[in-house]
Amino acid sequence: MLRVGTFLPPAARGGTAAPRPHTGVGRIPPDDHALLMELLAGLADVGFVHDLDIRRSCIRNGRVHCGDVCLNDLDLYVWHAWMAREPGSYALEALRTLSADVPVVPDPVRFSTGLDKYRAHLRLSRAGLPVPDTVLLDRRDTAAAAPVVAEWGRALLKPRHGSFGQGVLLIEDPATLRDLADYLDSTLAATTESTFLLERFYPNSPADWIGTTLIDGTLMYGYRKRSHRFARLSADAWKVYDPEGAGGDVDGCEVPPVHARLARRAQQALGLPLVGFDLILSEGRPVIVDENTFPGLYPGLFAAAGRSLGRELFALVRDLVGNRPGGLARARQDGTTVRTDAG
Repeated sequence: MLRVGTFLPPAARGGTAAPRPHTGVGRIPPDDHALLMELLAGLADVGFVHDLDIRRSCIRNGRVHCGDVCLNDLDLYVWHAWMAREPGSYALEALRTLSADVPVVPDPVRFSTGLDKYRAHLRLSRAGLPVPDTVLLDRRDTAAAAPVVAEWGRALLKPRHGSFGQGVLLIEDPATLRDLADYLDSTLAATTESTFLLERFYPNSPADWIGTTLIDGTLMYGYRKRSHRFARLSADAWKVYDPEGAGGDVDGCEVPPVHARLARRAQQALGLPLVGFDLILSEGRPVIVDENTFPGLYPGLFAAAGRSLGRELFALVRDLVGNRPGGLARARQDGTTVRTDAG
């Protein structure tokens, strides 16, 4: 019998008047979670150990322990939960350590790439996908970006690990970048990123912005943020802005075929089984501007698309444990499964 460990925490039922940041991010809606647990319980020849919170583990001589359970003795570990994004965070280190012995889905190395906007853009670009032109530079040498900003005209300065639109700044001249770096060095130098990531700004309209959610190579649905989720950067520039980190406030939308093809190719490039992408339309060309390792999981949009999140997640785990030929072997090889028959 296969032993499979999971950490798939459900979201709380109901809402709160003032949600704490990230309250629902990385959590499965409660009804879908209950269905997922019920379906998993019916899998033959698989023993599940649930609620193995790797964030509350410890690593002893390279073996990861959650209470009395040594995760290295499992055949597979599946997780979907909010993790600290900072490089060197404990949870990601524990996942990497575990993945040396046990298939971990999603794979922590690929997940870390998806978290990092610079590395994610680079991965997609090398796969031939349209992403913004980027510049990465040492924060102490902003003069190196001056020729690029002059060529582009405008750029977006983004936190490499994302923050719900917080900290995204429109840069229209190198002096702004220089002064920002000086301010950080004078006040917060020890606690801030040592690099600046600049993206070329592409003129676009919020009306053309599309978010996507994919599971195991299949596009679940598309959606648009409502108007109050956009904040102006200038008279003709906007960003998606969610200061509470609460998510939501979306409406379903059709995904044009070209956008859908790009999103599926992007998932294959990142190798993550559950992921989302935001696309804009600039001069008639779709551009992937954001990779979401915690994509929107909206029960209403799943229902409108004739799908069920609980059943989709069950199918993912079912395929991983080998009800499909080579499922677990493939999980061991690359940390995920991606259907090759997705339309």
